[in-house]
Amino acid sequence: MKKRNRLFVLSLALLLLLQVFVIGSAHAAATGSVIYSNASQPEPYYARAVKLGNGNILATFTTKFPVNSGWAGMQPFNFYRSTDNGATWSYLSQIDPNNYGLNRDQQAMTTLYVLPQQLGSYPAGTLLFASSDWGVGAAYTIHIWRSTDNGATWQLHSNLAAQGGYGTHHTWEPEFAVSSDGRLICYYSDERQLGYNQAIALETSSDGGLTWGNYSLIIGDNTNWGARPGMPRVVKHKNGTYYMFYEHFGAAPEGAVRFKTSSDGINWGTPSALGTLVGTGIYRASQAPEIAYIDDGSANGRFYVRGMTDVVQNQNQMFTSADNGATWSLVDAPLTVAGSNQNTPAGWSGTLIPLNNSMLLEVNTVKVGSRNEIRANVAQMNGDSALVSGATYKFINQNNGLVIDNAGGGSPVGTRLIQWNDLGLNTQWFRADYRSNGFFRVMNLNNNLVWDDPNGATAPGTTINQWTDNFLDTQRWKFAYSGGGFYTIMNEHSGLMVDNAGGGAPAGTQLIQWTANGLDTQRWKAVRIDVETPINQLAAYNFPGSYIRHESGRGKTNGSQYIADSQWKIVPGLANATAISIESVNFPGHFLRHKNGEIWMEANNGTTLFKNDATWRLRTGFSHGNAASFESYNFPGQYIRHMNGLLYITSINNVLDQQDATFFLKT
Repeated sequence: MKKRNRLFVLSLALLLLLQVFVIGSAHAAATGSVIYSNASQPEPYYARAVKLGNGNILATFTTKFPVNSGWAGMQPFNFYRSTDNGATWSYLSQIDPNNYGLNRDQQAMTTLYVLPQQLGSYPAGTLLFASSDWGVGAAYTIHIWRSTDNGATWQLHSNLAAQGGYGTHHTWEPEFAVSSDGRLICYYSDERQLGYNQAIALETSSDGGLTWGNYSLIIGDNTNWGARPGMPRVVKHKNGTYYMFYEHFGAAPEGAVRFKTSSDGINWGTPSALGTLVGTGIYRASQAPEIAYIDDGSANGRFYVRGMTDVVQNQNQMFTSADNGATWSLVDAPLTVAGSNQNTPAGWSGTLIPLNNSMLLEVNTVKVGSRNEIRANVAQMNGDSALVSGATYKFINQNNGLVIDNAGGGSPVGTRLIQWNDLGLNTQWFRADYRSNGFFRVMNLNNNLVWDDPNGATAPGTTINQWTDNFLDTQRWKFAYSGGGFYTIMNEHSGLMVDNAGGGAPAGTQLIQWTANGLDTQRWKAVRIDVETPINQLAAYNFPGSYIRHESGRGKTNGSQYIADSQWKIVPGLANATAISIESVNFPGHFLRHKNGEIWMEANNGTTLFKNDATWRLRTGFSHGNAASFESYNFPGQYIRHMNGLLYITSINNVLDQQDATFFLKT
């Protein structure tokens, strides 16, 4: 996807990724620690990171976004190190391609890799860094540097993917792995092959990456000029199977993240086969995937996949699979990457790093104000649930359904924690910040005090205080997952569990600590509240580039140039919260409703008729399993569909009807 015209088109498309925050600044979403922020360089992207053998994390990124920089003014590649699992970062070293006779303005789309075993004369732990070179006069399109001291210094290692061939002669997005027979593999997106717009190819090396050969085109379709598979990311399952996740343009849904498998890292099946889509229902991963595989002790381990423009329920989520990609579900991601009014993409090709069998680190581009920053954050992954550092939660007791409360706004140091009915107030909202060794600090958003074991008590029955942060183990709490979104919460100092003080305890009961007993009085559901509601476009399945929009109130389908009029929020149904309503972004309080068989956007007048007409049942798309169809709430069997550029509700009787009533969600 890296030709000039392709990047320009894509950058325009990314203008559509406008997100609206529905949360207050008092509990902003989790954006982690800053690796790089520079007002004079507001467009960093393509974050890459690895965990080193000594436990440190090394991160790098591309400082300038090529399209917006006019392919000029690119900066050296800087490397930053963290010695505390991503909590803090410091500058370490730099690679400037100009110092190696290479045009820095033509370098980007990098990768970073740690050799997992000795290859050639290079021991395990050797670092490789590679960049794509789109300079027309360059002899090679990929350059590799080497570090044998954990990134402190670098040497030019080798080159591969010679210039030439058909079309623009470019390759992009290198990715490394080691084959089952011990060869180093470099995968990359390739625009050089006759008959292919873009394909994914590989070359191998038997001497640790000094020399390359054995070219193979592994994913591509020369019968479809629109096919552009790219952005390959590869990870190895504990059973030895290789998984490649990649984006794919030229097949519906456009830009979807798909995956293929290989037994050896070299052979990936029929190149033209699309691969398996990452998604669940109408939601899907989309563009520039970042991936992780964690062996969490389960039979299969677990995959985590996040794309740049994922269609998800909110912008804090990614996809996970515990059955080797057969099915996927949504789970919170470590970072909240999307902002508003972005003309440079947040989340463009970040990195997920397993720190152990439960903690996951994300390094990615986060939109902050008018610029992008490179940030890092961690989350405790618990199968189908996650506890994100810096995120805000309310905690609901499984036994009595009451929430943890700080017992009053502005309550002072020493105030006990109680249980109360859910009031939707910030006295009941708590920020969980990861500290180390599996323990979190928990801080109330109303008074900024943290949960505390008073005076380091170890006796069962001790109440739980709120206190100023003193960084002691009396204020650190371990969340152990017990399924269904519920956790037990243990104090590090006392080893006792947060308990509601007895089955059926009423509102106002103080929280105590008690010996672990396996009862539901000690299980707490962590419900995240600092989430964003995405803005969606609804793309016509059979008219690519056309979206549901409004014009003078009439519902239509037109081209993507009508950005503001084609943006919608999918909200709980006005007539039934289990259904949905479709609210205009640029006309808040206005909804798509049917009237005399036509679709109009009108202001909610509060009548029962309007609410019924503006409520829809969200169905799986007639023509595609990862698309949506919208059934009328009060006229079952009637669906939104387009005809001659206008929207109506009709019954669905044939294949054309089905196609006209199918829409892809896009963010």
